[in-house]
Amino acid sequence: SYEKRCELIRQDPVTCVRYFEHKLKCLWEILSAPCGPFQGYELVDKYVRTEFQVRGSPHVHALLWLKNAPKYDKNNPESIERCVEFIDKLISVSSQPTECSEELISLQRHKHSHTCKQHVNGCIICRFGIPYFPMSKTMILEPFSDDEKLSKKERDEISKSRQNVKEELDRISKDKDTSLTFEEFLKKINMNEEQYIKMIRAGLKKAKVFLKRAPNETRINAYNPMIMSLHRANMDIQYILDPYTCLKYCVEYINNLKMECPSF
Repeated sequence: SYEKRCELIRQDPVTCVRYFEHKLKCLWEILSAPCGPFQGYELVDKYVRTEFQVRGSPHVHALLWLKNAPKYDKNNPESIERCVEFIDKLISVSSQPTECSEELISLQRHKHSHTCKQHVNGCIICRFGIPYFPMSKTMILEPFSDDEKLSKKERDEISKSRQNVKEELDRISKDKDTSLTFEEFLKKINMNEEQYIKMIRAGLKKAKVFLKRAPNETRINAYNPMIMSLHRANMDIQYILDPYTCLKYCVEYINNLKMECPSF
């Protein structure tokens, strides 16, 4: 059981950390191999930070540089297309056991807990933004530009629609076996795809990747199938669009002194 595993970690954290370090070392060797999970994109550099949760188990935050990976340029349609192809090639949120076993996919399925809940405007929301929006295909969406400014009436209508969509997603996401298609989801929320995308863009402050995702995959965190099958643990993998955000992420972790270490 989960409780038993936590107890075993607390009883012998040193062995657990040594095992984790050895496992990670082997994984890095595979990730760096030409036949590795990045399908021809060579791993040329990495930044790694190991953290420990309260129960004593380690996890890693890693930033990877892949040679010849496409760079996002919102003004270049070819760049956008290459980025989407790259993302679809390496990242998945599929709930189908054809890519990974059902057991491994279950590790990717987010379960709300006290650590992810935030109080915003009198409502409790998940700080990770889960459930995620279903999408018919992977898209990189930008916020509205100054030329596309919405009127107050439009924003109020979109805000109301967004709340309705979130409530519907909360209901749908509780049923992981739902067979609802994306088209059926749009009918449920009484929107066409253009209106749906407009609603999503209205809530953005910067460019963001939205992965192809069925309605029954709204709680699944992104993963690489090969890394998942090798590492056999949950992960969250993202393609970086914004160099500034990347730099900010690194600096915050380098300067993060509030490391959660258990007392034994």
